[in-house]
Amino acid sequence: MRSIILAVLFLPVLFFWEGEKAMADDLVAWGKHIAEAGNGKPGNTACMECHRLTGGGMPSIGGPRIAGQTMEYISREIREVQQGKRYGPVMAGVVQNLSKRDIQAVATYYSQLSPPKVSDIHTPSPKLVSLGKQIAHRGLWKKNIPACIQCHGQNGYGVPPLFPYIAGQNRTYLLQQLLSYAFLKRKDDPQGLMRGIAKRLSTEERKAVAEYFSSLSPPR
Repeated sequence: MRSIILAVLFLPVLFFWEGEKAMADDLVAWGKHIAEAGNGKPGNTACMECHRLTGGGMPSIGGPRIAGQTMEYISREIREVQQGKRYGPVMAGVVQNLSKRDIQAVATYYSQLSPPKVSDIHTPSPKLVSLGKQIAHRGLWKKNIPACIQCHGQNGYGVPPLFPYIAGQNRTYLLQQLLSYAFLKRKDDPQGLMRGIAKRLSTEERKAVAEYFSSLSPPR
């Protein structure tokens, strides 16, 4: 009798858990569909055209690696592009018709993927990598520039949920973002922190930081 009572009490919990799991699976499946083919609305195209289905990005055009970034970070960046706070002339049209559920779905899908190995198209310059490593780990205090790892984590692995990993990102993308921050086209950084840092970096120093982090392996 006791086992029957326990079973009866446990059934609602089991059904609730199975229902939650089914909803989560449906959300990921919808996110994968958007990544493969878009959501079907005008202007929206497949995320994989720039980010690939596995989320490894396209170094040849500066399409960033997004696999394994947190769901919160990916969602936030999509919303920032929609609102015009993050400069993204190509992406702006693509994400404009994404609903809240679409954003959650595609962000959840990519966040659950492991960052794949995608070789950059450039051969790292030892000189720039060395300078970039110095800036990344020690900063340039004469210019009031803190070490990059203070926000982006040891080895550039990020500080979840909102500070992204940048280790293993392609050089073109990293340099594009530093330039975008430096010239005030990208304005989604808290208290203008990245804008100030990027602007104080010299042209060579921006290249060096991008070169260094692109030479690293992404987190697994």
